[in-house]
Amino acid sequence: MEIRQIKYFLAVVDSGSVSRAAGRLFVAQSALSKQISDLETDLDVQLLHRSRSGVFPTESGKVFYEYGKAILKQMSDAREAVHFPTDAIFGNVVVGLPQSTSGALALPLINAAQARLPNISLHINEELTGNLLEQLWQGRVDLAVFTSNVQLQGFSFRPIAQEDFYLISQAGKNPGGAGDMSLTDALAGPLMLSGLQHSHCIRSIIEEAVMREGLHMPALRAEINSVHILKSAVEAGSGNTIMPLALVQQEVLQGRLRARRISPAQVSRTLGICMSNNIPATNAKRAVADLIAQLVNSMCEDGSWPSLRIDDLLATGT
Repeated sequence: MEIRQIKYFLAVVDSGSVSRAAGRLFVAQSALSKQISDLETDLDVQLLHRSRSGVFPTESGKVFYEYGKAILKQMSDAREAVHFPTDAIFGNVVVGLPQSTSGALALPLINAAQARLPNISLHINEELTGNLLEQLWQGRVDLAVFTSNVQLQGFSFRPIAQEDFYLISQAGKNPGGAGDMSLTDALAGPLMLSGLQHSHCIRSIIEEAVMREGLHMPALRAEINSVHILKSAVEAGSGNTIMPLALVQQEVLQGRLRARRISPAQVSRTLGICMSNNIPATNAKRAVADLIAQLVNSMCEDGSWPSLRIDDLLATGT
């Protein structure tokens, strides 16, 4: 297997056509086809379906495509690293953010990186946590913000903050009065949550808290795997949901939704920065990780990320 073959294969998949890929690569179509054929022979698997309308990857081809992108990224990182001083901070860094944190963190991180790390090209991927784990493992993502309940074998996890959960209800409704509420009361009304297949960041934390408190999960009014649709359903009066306040901050300020904190002693989550133990951590990756930690601390102090706190982490010396 040659690097050239990987590049050619990625170009064909991205173009959806051998002829278009050949034009992009400035190589003869016959030479490109031969390189792809040699790659398939070497791997002993068919990577592409070929038809009159174009080409598209087989299931094996889809898997190889993801690994191919990771291989080329790591080669690019290695090539840059050997041409600069060992203490230089430069290069490309891909940060993975799950949907439950991207709304609060993405834009401040972009602005802070431009101001403080001008020699770093920052790329942000918003993905489901399960997808980010795979991308992190493959090396396509350099670091990600996860919660501590995610299975992270082979990864380091650096805790940076605690985040509380809130019961989100329709504006005008006042479930249980004012102040913090118990998890028992939060479960009492009609509830809508994400599906189990997308449970890493929010639902599994809620279910673990329910089990820990000796309670039982109620029958859900609906399972919705979209924060936007979930908020709209709550606003329409279809039921309540449970999530961090940052996800509904605008709607609450506009009076469209109501939020009431659930006792932090019963349910909260630990946010942290995750990196692979098997891929070298460059100066650029470490600098971005430090920047995220500093930024989260600042947002916690000035209240721009509501429901966030670091007091428990500081108290335990984490």
